[in-house]
Amino acid sequence: MKLLLVTVYCIVMSALSIQGVAIYNHFVNPGKSIFAGPGESINISSVENKVVMGQLAGNRNLAFGVKGIMEEFLQEQDYTINPYAEKKIEIEILYLDVIKNQSNLSVFHRNSDAVVIRMRGRLIQDDKVKKTVVVEESAEEVSMAALVIDQGGKFNQTNLSAAIKKSCNSLINKLL
Repeated sequence: MKLLLVTVYCIVMSALSIQGVAIYNHFVNPGKSIFAGPGESINISSVENKVVMGQLAGNRNLAFGVKGIMEEFLQEQDYTINPYAEKKIEIEILYLDVIKNQSNLSVFHRNSDAVVIRMRGRLIQDDKVKKTVVVEESAEEVSMAALVIDQGGKFNQTNLSAAIKKSCNSLINKLL
């Protein structure tokens, strides 16, 4: 019974000490995290969907997805995501559409759908805009057939995801 009490006491005290250190660092050194690795702290402060036309105009899920992908890319580059970091990135999704190209020769058909996305990113440090970058990326799907009846003009989820990942990667590389 005593061994159980000692074990519980040790667990509770270690949890309280970790919380104490976290609270101390939050107020004394807010730009750093006690759980931060060797990388620099950064925050994706906002992602706004400013697309005005199309199926995904004003879609909050798109903005949420872009924020998640950006955080993944930053963590892969040894940045620590910290909401209290002095270095912040703001993102605006400016344009998103499907560009459709078709070519026909008798019954042979070639169809090309490209999802194009344009984003603007701002690097903010100490509440000052350090750098602003606009990137445009696309992901294309080409299909060929002898006879195709295609409705077209819709977002292919795979192409949309690939275009978002490409643009997030370009944005990070140009900003940082």
